[in-house]
Amino acid sequence: MAHSNLTITAFVKLGNFLRTFCELIDKNTISDHLNDKWVSSFKSEIERAHHYNGWFTEENCTHAFKEWGKVLSEENIEAWLSNYDLSINNEKVVALILAGNIPLVGFHDLLCVLITGNKALVKLSSNDQKLIPLLIDFLIDIEPSLKDKVIFTKEKLDHYDAVIATGSNNTARYFEYYFGKKPNIIRKNRNSVAVLSGKESQEELTALGEDIFRYFGLGCRSVSKIYLPKEYNIDTFFKAM
Repeated sequence: MAHSNLTITAFVKLGNFLRTFCELIDKNTISDHLNDKWVSSFKSEIERAHHYNGWFTEENCTHAFKEWGKVLSEENIEAWLSNYDLSINNEKVVALILAGNIPLVGFHDLLCVLITGNKALVKLSSNDQKLIPLLIDFLIDIEPSLKDKVIFTKEKLDHYDAVIATGSNNTARYFEYYFGKKPNIIRKNRNSVAVLSGKESQEELTALGEDIFRYFGLGCRSVSKIYLPKEYNIDTFFKAM
């Protein structure tokens, strides 16, 4: 449990940093803090991200950091973990095959593995090979014991106890074949829908626009289909977008 507490503290400090970092960007004062190695590293990485993945714009990468900064507060983490008994844990190696459709989409799987006291054997998506290792480097800087808890590999996965794999409907068939004999979570394609009643406020429709267009609609939670009532005034919808 002691190690778990140290891990929780490291994630809370990561959340604190991400909130501060994004505030500097919002206030346009980040150039005054580039002597901080982590501020400089994170700024450089979000500026370079679109060179290896054109969908990873600075705006979208910053948005991902900002949202994770909100999630990784001590209050949120403690409320989340209060539903589970982590006092007894036989450490396992969990293989993670991460997606890369939006920035940091695989970070939640890593969080779950590490905060429960297990080890992560990670195969990164070719579309997101920089941002997640950057966050892990930060965590290790805060809590060096985590260095032995995360292994990034490009080789065939071996010596693991369980698997979490995310991919398309096509790749899921291969995941099920290769990993079916181990405890596993295998995710396939997902799409989100919105059902409108016609009574939505302007603010609600604007928020729906965020759910449609954020990350260029590439997220599994990005709304890609909308159900409208008959005689719906579509101009109301378009004005809110």
